[in-house]
Amino acid sequence: MEQLRLLDGLVEKTAPGRTPDYTKAHLLYALILLGRQRIGRKQLAQELRLGEGTIRTLLSRLQDEKLIEITRPGATLSSQGEAYLERINKVMRWITIPRTEATVDAVNWGVLVRGVADRVRYGVEQRDQALIHGATGASTLVFVDGCWAFPGLGDEVDDVIIDRLESLEPVDGDAAIIGTSGDSFTATLGALAAAIDLIG
Repeated sequence: MEQLRLLDGLVEKTAPGRTPDYTKAHLLYALILLGRQRIGRKQLAQELRLGEGTIRTLLSRLQDEKLIEITRPGATLSSQGEAYLERINKVMRWITIPRTEATVDAVNWGVLVRGVADRVRYGVEQRDQALIHGATGASTLVFVDGCWAFPGLGDEVDDVIIDRLESLEPVDGDAAIIGTSGDSFTATLGALAAAIDLIG
């Protein structure tokens, strides 16, 4: 989807430098965080669990694309960055999910992805992406005929999960990925990475 093409370019190597030490999921999470408040480089490094040098590169690339404004107190989204995040929100929305019997760890973060249910097989690929990014697991659901379901399984979806996902206003053909972990950062990063991969 065209909304994510910009992220593709921001993780590419720039000659003669080396490939950045951050992923598209780190970039998107940075934009989400910068959309909430102004953040200094040191705090952003802590939030994203990246070195300050890597954060300097990440911020520089975002600034080059005019997505952020950097001042002495820190960085925040520019009006262009806010507009970009709004475009992302048309294909991807996110929410915290309470712990249930269906989730394997304490902290859960759900990402709804518009119109990609037909790309989901059994959710293994999404789980693998979440694991690569530090989550302890991920569950993928599809929204078909007005109901959430685990693809390929007859398992019922917990009412708590259904209630939370309903707030994202799903429509037939949507999918949702719930990243799970012992902490918020890896649950969030895992879910975002899996969603970005699913969009392709």
